[in-house]
Amino acid sequence: MADASPEVRHPRFGGMLRVVALAAADALCVAAAWSLAVCGYWLLGRAFAASGVATTIGSYDIARYYAFWPVILVFIAFNAIFDLYHGNWLCPAAPLSPIEEMRRLFGSSVLTHAGVFTYLVLAYQTAQGVSRFVVVASGLIVAFAAQSLRNWVRGAMLRHRIGLIRVVVSGGGEVAAQVASALCGDAYTGFSVVGYFGPADGAHAMSARRIARLGDIRDIVPVSRKLGVRVLVACQDERLFRKQMDEFASWFTHVEYMPSIRAFPVYGARAVSFGGIGGLELMNEGRMVSKRFQKRVMDSVLATVAFLAFLPAFVLIPILIKLTSRGPVFFRHRRLGRGGREIRIWKFRSMYADSDARLKELLANNPDAAREWSETFKLAKDPRVTPFGRFLRKTSLDELPQLFNVFAGEMALIGPRPIIEKEIPYYGDSYGVFSSVRPGITGLWQVSGRSDTGYVRRVALDTYYVLNWSPWMDLWILVRTVYAVLFMRGAY
Repeated sequence: MADASPEVRHPRFGGMLRVVALAAADALCVAAAWSLAVCGYWLLGRAFAASGVATTIGSYDIARYYAFWPVILVFIAFNAIFDLYHGNWLCPAAPLSPIEEMRRLFGSSVLTHAGVFTYLVLAYQTAQGVSRFVVVASGLIVAFAAQSLRNWVRGAMLRHRIGLIRVVVSGGGEVAAQVASALCGDAYTGFSVVGYFGPADGAHAMSARRIARLGDIRDIVPVSRKLGVRVLVACQDERLFRKQMDEFASWFTHVEYMPSIRAFPVYGARAVSFGGIGGLELMNEGRMVSKRFQKRVMDSVLATVAFLAFLPAFVLIPILIKLTSRGPVFFRHRRLGRGGREIRIWKFRSMYADSDARLKELLANNPDAAREWSETFKLAKDPRVTPFGRFLRKTSLDELPQLFNVFAGEMALIGPRPIIEKEIPYYGDSYGVFSSVRPGITGLWQVSGRSDTGYVRRVALDTYYVLNWSPWMDLWILVRTVYAVLFMRGAY
């Protein structure tokens, strides 16, 4: 059967093009960061000079900085060593998780610029006139900006259908359907699903995505060989997978095995072997006492920094609330905290004083709004929200007072979103895992679409976060939160 997925340009070299594009993004990031640091250092010197302060800051021969262009090659080399180009230059497949990619990019930037710093110290005579400030500033910019630039390049490749890696999916059940649906249109993985192997009736999600059925499970290798596809995403029964492993090894360069839809700790998993029998060690870091303490300290420090940074907003927003509508400045809402204990979270008031009456009238007269409310407990066009309150919600500034909940130990800065009691049924068996940690002001759900995601996706993201927490995941979510708030994505 023909490939029903959208046309992919240069399918044979898609993986290699992807590697080249990511390497080019890394090179551009280093060059831009180095240039920004040099210009910033020069402007700082001009500012001091204009104020009458005698200083040597910014007085340099710019040609000395151009001589450090090999830093770009060093950064790319470290990234290749850290498997940041999908594992292999010639046969790339699935990328690292976004959190792991961020961690390794950070480490690669630190190592690269530490090498430059060491050179400046050892070669003092030949390196005079080169600012250490430029090196440190460039290292920080690359560490935090490299992934964003990579994501922009990934999005461009997806839009133009270039640099995509063609894959086939085996299995026609729920796992295969959800995995295939997640891969379609995912710029980060860069996979183009050619088709699936499974039962003739297939899965509804497969047909909805117009993913072609290529044959039965036994046709996987012959058809894939004919199509020239060397990456398999196996979502089939474990017994069938074991039976076909030798056959898969005869053709595929990469096999991504997805045995179950159930959430379990995968971050930090490592291969182990006992008596020649291979397996995986799964670490649930969220259950370790030392890690819980580390998270509590991290949340307290970051919450303090956030409070100091937004101190002017805590002064200005209450004034604007009072000027634009009647009622109190703050609003307290009952939610469920750790262990299902009821807590009252703080918010800046964003609704009219008679919001309950407005909601009751709307739900009684508008069936569509009543249906939306019963499914999500939210309304995209909520008549209770004031004009200024709509701005607060769009920018998430209404949630700033929840920092007080963090200081009180009721919430975390980053964690699963606090829910109300009526939402517990949506979590089902996952509620025990979900409620084992403090809810957060921001979290994985909020930076993955926020209000644009349904409950099934929200529960999956919250559960994944609890089972796979790490300090780097929190840092990644924090950076993504800044982008989500600045561009007002998915909030209402």
